[in-house]
Amino acid sequence: MSQYRFRSSSFNEDARGRWYFNVVVDMEVEPSKGQDRIGIDLGLTDIATCSDGTKLEAGRFYRGLEEKLAIAQRARNKTQVKTIHAKIANRKKDALHKFSRTLVNRCGEIYVGNVSSLKLVKTTMAKSVLDAG
Repeated sequence: MSQYRFRSSSFNEDARGRWYFNVVVDMEVEPSKGQDRIGIDLGLTDIATCSDGTKLEAGRFYRGLEEKLAIAQRARNKTQVKTIHAKIANRKKDALHKFSRTLVNRCGEIYVGNVSSLKLVKTTMAKSVLDAG
């Protein structure tokens, strides 16, 4: 007998036109053994700074691809622009997932500061706010 129980599935197309088959399954998972407590402060120069000094830096997701993106945009190469934006989104998702997963594995209680990003979008730091995710 399988250790997973099938729940549902769906098809999904990404921005580059690639198709994926997604499956949702039930499985037994042991809760994390983390006993630490940690506070997270959301910011602009660093996406997140933890109370123990751990940081997730902003901007590292796309800095290496900015020049390629600018060239592709000036050349009006829509396919390449979509590909570069997809790479940036994937890098950001991967880094955020790894950061959050390490916190969840280590900590039993996580506290997040209250930041109103809607007000910050209207300032001169809008690019940093929107990039922070």
